[in-house]
Amino acid sequence: MFDKIPAAVIDFVRGTFATANDKVSRTLTVHPSMHEESLDHLLIAELTATPPTFFSNDQAAVGIETHWLGGRRMYGRWEIADIALFIILRISGKLEARKTALIQTKRLYSKEIPTSELEEMDYQIGIGRIADKTDQIFPLSVQRAFSFDDSCVFGAMTSGSPQVQRIEAYIQEKNIPVYYGLYCPVAVPYSGFYPTTAGSDNVPKNDLGCRIQSSIDTHAALGKVTAGKAPTLSELRIDLSPTAQRPYGWSLQEFVADEVLRCREGRLFDGSADQNLQSLFYERSAPISAAISITIDIQGD
Repeated sequence: MFDKIPAAVIDFVRGTFATANDKVSRTLTVHPSMHEESLDHLLIAELTATPPTFFSNDQAAVGIETHWLGGRRMYGRWEIADIALFIILRISGKLEARKTALIQTKRLYSKEIPTSELEEMDYQIGIGRIADKTDQIFPLSVQRAFSFDDSCVFGAMTSGSPQVQRIEAYIQEKNIPVYYGLYCPVAVPYSGFYPTTAGSDNVPKNDLGCRIQSSIDTHAALGKVTAGKAPTLSELRIDLSPTAQRPYGWSLQEFVADEVLRCREGRLFDGSADQNLQSLFYERSAPISAAISITIDIQGD
């Protein structure tokens, strides 16, 4: 079914997600204390701005839609994924096939700039949490040096955590694959100053950025890390193949265009009556915060 997708459509999807990846990665590179949730928002916003596109030579079109669910509803008190990726294939408007992949995002911490994760209280108080910040802080008028290298950690991820156990239980129960989206700077090593200097634009091209790993690979790597310890970038290094230059997983655009659209990754749903599909699509308590839907419509014979 998915082999019907024209190469031009796959190239377009790859380019669109590469642009979004570049935006998010460059932002993290110059704003090392940005919350993971804000990076999710930025990725969703970039994809939302993409208009439906028609390819006349192939008589095919692609539309990307997003939906921010919010609320951070939990599965057994631990979120399973931040983003649900849906692929919908239609032939002359008629539904042909659907598939999905869930992505749990984590961000790399710089060495010098502290990052505090959002907590339950932040969601309860809401916008007022911004106005509550009345304590003395490090002055923004004094620049601080910061750096990223492969010894930096994913501070919101720990070996042997309950979240890892919940994700594995969810995969076994629902048979829906979960992947990790690792927000990284555009390159490592990288060093800069925070706040960034006005008018400066010396960020290199995106050679690292957002990387995708299967939960199987990520959890296997975490199993080699001391229990309770946050893994470093180097400890999550994986080799997808002996010749691949992707030591930290697929780039976001490779994963979506070359793995999911080409049906090597993700879960294909054969019918709308699938109970696991129903619970993921329609239950408000589904364990995701945002959804990205890629609809591809091809003219039939």
